[in-house]
Amino acid sequence: MPNAKIADPGAALAFGSALAYCCLNVGVRFMIDELSVAGILVVRGLVGVIVTVMAARAFKKRLFGGNKKLLLLIGLCGSLSTICTTTAIARIPLYQALVLLYLYPALSVVFAYFINSSSISLRDGALAALAFCGCLVLIWPDSSAGLALDPGHFIGLGGAALYGLGFVLASRLGDENCGLEPVFYYSLWSLIGLFAAIAALDLPTGLGGARPVGAAVGLAVIALTAMLMGYAALRWLAPYKVGVIGTLEVFGGALSSWLIFHDPITFRALIGGMIILTAALKLRQGPAAAKGGSEAED
Repeated sequence: MPNAKIADPGAALAFGSALAYCCLNVGVRFMIDELSVAGILVVRGLVGVIVTVMAARAFKKRLFGGNKKLLLLIGLCGSLSTICTTTAIARIPLYQALVLLYLYPALSVVFAYFINSSSISLRDGALAALAFCGCLVLIWPDSSAGLALDPGHFIGLGGAALYGLGFVLASRLGDENCGLEPVFYYSLWSLIGLFAAIAALDLPTGLGGARPVGAAVGLAVIALTAMLMGYAALRWLAPYKVGVIGTLEVFGGALSSWLIFHDPITFRALIGGMIILTAALKLRQGPAAAKGGSEAED
């Protein structure tokens, strides 16, 4: 049928990104006993740098365009956020680590006020407060279910804050920057920063055998695929729509957390997570899209 329309590639890319992130999170949790956080992220940075450089050469894109200082800062925030989130996955139930990351839209509202001098509407302020209430519900200790407050919760919150900061800084990038640059600078920081930390602090990597090295490379490829598909989806879909589909990562993580890793998921934890996700999606959607306006469709 020559006149048949091809399905919207944006939705397919966003769904693929969410599925890849879900596989990545399960893989990290599964291999964390053999691989350290440093080992996972060093290989991830190395693969990211190689692939983005090759892609930039193939498509004749510049990786060292304008806003170098801003891109370096965005990459640093992303790299540190991944370290925090990966560490949280290693310490607390997978479901909680992923839901805590979705506090970043609420934190972005606060950062945008101080960095971009953006005003905070009553709606956004209420949603941000709601997200923080959901966080308290989620992480509040529950001795009957064996759930205690762990440093991993605060590390996960740190990851959300860094991701939110990078999100706000990325909004300052101009049109002259190509989509590969944030991924390249993120990977560069992961590679150089972690190599320096491993050398200075003698951190273990867990890369002492063929199996862990192969697993680390596999995780790196999955992570890079998820990231690039997420950025590509934004060419066809509004950010809030990509965010809606992206929440499948959390639901997949919750199911894996319960079925594979036998993490306790209480009714209260589910309620707290749903509060955070609802507030996050509403904040990413924006008031224009919420009212059915056309701006979010551009």
